[in-house]
Amino acid sequence: MGTREAYVIRLAEPRDGEAVTRELRAYLAHIGETPDDDGLDHDVAHWERQYDGVAGVLFVIEDPTGAIVGTAGLRELAPGVAEIKRMWVRPGCQGLGLGRRLMRRCLEEARRRGFAVLRLDTERRMEAALAVYRRAGFVEIADYNGNPRAEVWMELRL
Repeated sequence: MGTREAYVIRLAEPRDGEAVTRELRAYLAHIGETPDDDGLDHDVAHWERQYDGVAGVLFVIEDPTGAIVGTAGLRELAPGVAEIKRMWVRPGCQGLGLGRRLMRRCLEEARRRGFAVLRLDTERRMEAALAVYRRAGFVEIADYNGNPRAEVWMELRL
């Protein structure tokens, strides 16, 4: 696993295609979902288009061996409003503070892009993720996207 400093968080690149797809599908499997490539999971099936650097960005966590072990997407929902999607750290790499580092990168990028509001959704059983979100300042809000998989909707004013 290596020390937490040996893990690099960077923007996904075309060369990461297979690894990113694997990790995004691992995320879905982890939450017990079957991929819906034409519906809820279009951003997984077509991540290169969804997170192209213009409409949004996708961060990856690279372990000391160069393997991708986590992801987080940031995409625009509306003018001034962005959403964090697919925030994921492989279970074997959790507990190293990588989720907090990934969140910091998302917040930095959202501010750099001029967003005033950042939203996300998740499930109640994702306790470690909820702790990261709350520590970052996210508060619960009403359902903003109708995601049938979500149980918690959150927002942070930047």
